[in-house]
Amino acid sequence: MDRRTFLALSASAAAVAAAPAVAQQARRAGGTFISAKTTEAPSLDPILEQALSRQRLDPLFYNRLVEWSHEGKLEPALAESWTTSGDGKTWTFKLRRGVKFHNGRDFSSEDVKFTYERILDPKVGSGGRGYLSAIDHIDTPDAHTVRIVTKQPSASLLAGMAGGWSAIVSREAVEKSDLRRTAVGTGPFILQEWVPQSHLKARRNPDYWDKGKPAVDAIEIKVIPDEANIIAQLRTGNIHHALLEDNKNYLLVKDDKRLRAQRAPRLGFDMVNVNHGRKPYTDVRVRQALSLAVDRAEVLQAAASGLGSVTGPLTPAMRPWALPADAFKEWYTPNVERAKKLLAEAGFPNGFKTTLKVIPTFPTMVAGSQVIAAQLKKIGVDAQIIQEEYGVWIKAIIKPNFDFDLTMNATTGDADPDSLLYRRFHSSEKQWNNDGDPDVDMLLDQGRATLDPAKRKDVYDRVQRLMVDKAIQIWTFAPDMIDVTQSGVQYQQHFTTNYYGFRTVTLEK
Repeated sequence: MDRRTFLALSASAAAVAAAPAVAQQARRAGGTFISAKTTEAPSLDPILEQALSRQRLDPLFYNRLVEWSHEGKLEPALAESWTTSGDGKTWTFKLRRGVKFHNGRDFSSEDVKFTYERILDPKVGSGGRGYLSAIDHIDTPDAHTVRIVTKQPSASLLAGMAGGWSAIVSREAVEKSDLRRTAVGTGPFILQEWVPQSHLKARRNPDYWDKGKPAVDAIEIKVIPDEANIIAQLRTGNIHHALLEDNKNYLLVKDDKRLRAQRAPRLGFDMVNVNHGRKPYTDVRVRQALSLAVDRAEVLQAAASGLGSVTGPLTPAMRPWALPADAFKEWYTPNVERAKKLLAEAGFPNGFKTTLKVIPTFPTMVAGSQVIAAQLKKIGVDAQIIQEEYGVWIKAIIKPNFDFDLTMNATTGDADPDSLLYRRFHSSEKQWNNDGDPDVDMLLDQGRATLDPAKRKDVYDRVQRLMVDKAIQIWTFAPDMIDVTQSGVQYQQHFTTNYYGFRTVTLEK
């Protein structure tokens, strides 16, 4: 398959996937939809804020040029269509007309150029830079056309445009508003009020370009730190929906006739980030020893009541890219004696002390950290668990700070392997582990530029094996995604992103 054929098929598949969305417009049912969550977003900035809780909110207020559908396919959004040049390096996007920002201004090609250049600016420090780093330059021939030229053919550009940091913003919103505390996008809801750690309220955007959406008049998202309280309020009808953070609570609601519990595999996963810039983790043998000490099945059972899957770098839901966990059995089979031997070879025959950070409001992190600390103890590694508030934790673990030894972490994941791995692990980005690996870099560069799907699959198979062999980090499990709603609520899970599916939710009258 040549480049032109591959890219044409990608575009046509996205267009086909989008067709039902136009034909099957959401029924206007009205009402105020109320959801609840345990953890607040530190800020709402769609380009700068790293938090998962911010990414879940984005589709309420913003759009991207292309977006992931509920079924995990790329479909047109602010871009109605696109074409590619014969060499695969020039992408021409035709933008949707009649789209307005919440401040009333028409959306144009200059907004796309401003947004992407802001994301790419290393001085800005966006976590999404790796999504778009294949871009060389952007032209705007007219208000409704964007021409993007890449440094080389990119198999993942569209996926990057649909990524968690690629929401389109306006220059005036960035320069005149504080997007950490407000939201000014083109999305289906208009922010009315945000009181951090309490609630967020938004009303339906009457000028939303995707006619018939959203189906409700307003939404409210409450912050309730105790998930048991959230379940109680679901049962009494005080709230309509919750995306559960503690998977064991699924067992409490799955047979309740008043509720509808939806459970599905998710792209996201839990893991232990390892700071490669701090000794002793500069030594691969130490990292490998930790990997051999961890019993991932035990962690899954303790942290998520077994509701999920043990995973490698790409989760089982990332079909067809993911290798099965059995492919890593050399390192995934707990082996205390081999781990101790590796530590001794690295100069730590008696082990060492370290710290393991965790966010107290993430139940799978808390439970998982306790099990992992006990497992590491068996090889002489004394891991002190340190709990940090969400906002403090994020600032500590990301670049340029990297203020951690080990930390529990969780992510929404990505549907495309380049989107998932490049920005987190490539030396030019190194968002997570404070270092890069030249062999991993070479494969990630190759995967990004390989357009043939079968050849690309082979590259990412090798990436996964290499990352596990070198214990780039310690992957543990992918918890299932669990949404719980009132029985009269029509709610569709967003498989690809773990975003809230509020654009199409309807309430029974």
